[in-house]
Amino acid sequence: MKKIVNLENGILSQDAHEFSKMLEKDAQERVGYSQIETINGKLSSCYYMSLRMKKIAEIFSDVIIVDTTHKTNRFNMPLLDIVVINNLGHTVTIFLSLLGDQKQGSFLWALSKFKNHLKKEPGVIFSDDDEALVNGNSS
Repeated sequence: MKKIVNLENGILSQDAHEFSKMLEKDAQERVGYSQIETINGKLSSCYYMSLRMKKIAEIFSDVIIVDTTHKTNRFNMPLLDIVVINNLGHTVTIFLSLLGDQKQGSFLWALSKFKNHLKKEPGVIFSDDDEALVNGNSS
């Protein structure tokens, strides 16, 4: 099965390298923000926020919704997704992060990166009842 996946998608380490280059290029071209963390050359975590995402966050971040998916991507890593509801009632993504795990330290890392790009703190944060996420957010 692993051979078939590698044939279809490419070798995972090569794919992670290409993903890193794509994030950096997109951040430069769109004046966005990203950071990629690696351990022993292996992707351990990253985040991305475009300039458009940042502008939307500045306007609509009174209430944000934070959620993670559990390893549903190519890298088998949790995806942290932060969204807001705009003035038209549409859900808009304002921050994305791949995490090494769903522990408090990983959430703290990603949420601190997100917070660094905000001019004001959100008034209300909706999330599921993930204890590590709640503890990562309270720090």
